[in-house]
Amino acid sequence: MGKDQSGFYDALISHETEAWQVKEYQVNPYKFVGLGSRLPSLSSGPLIPQEHPFGLRAIDLDQMKEMASVIDDPKTMSEFAARLLSRKPVSASEAVESPAVLQGPILQSAKPLEALSSAHTALDERLRKELQNLIRRDYRHTLTPYI
Repeated sequence: MGKDQSGFYDALISHETEAWQVKEYQVNPYKFVGLGSRLPSLSSGPLIPQEHPFGLRAIDLDQMKEMASVIDDPKTMSEFAARLLSRKPVSASEAVESPAVLQGPILQSAKPLEALSSAHTALDERLRKELQNLIRRDYRHTLTPYI
């Protein structure tokens, strides 16, 4: 996840050799609109090597206390998060029974498309233009500041 030069959110979702790009605009604090497309096949293997499968992990009270105690130390927090992510994901109905839920892993990047080849630049440009057209058509009121 990251933002492009136009201020749109870019999300790359990958699974094995398949990947999708989603470009979003935040209309207000509660609403996003966006467009997406499947990326051409990634013949070179997975886009991002996955150590841990994506999913929900229940966090109990003791783990929440431990997290609060290590949150200011990046190295210890990273080790703690890796330990939580190494557990097998659970179903949503199981996860909601716990006091807290960890969802992930999700990778954050300032420029997520840099990991892709230049062939994806045309797709990114097309998504950006289409999203700009959608915003001008349906959410014009969000483009001008209040006076």
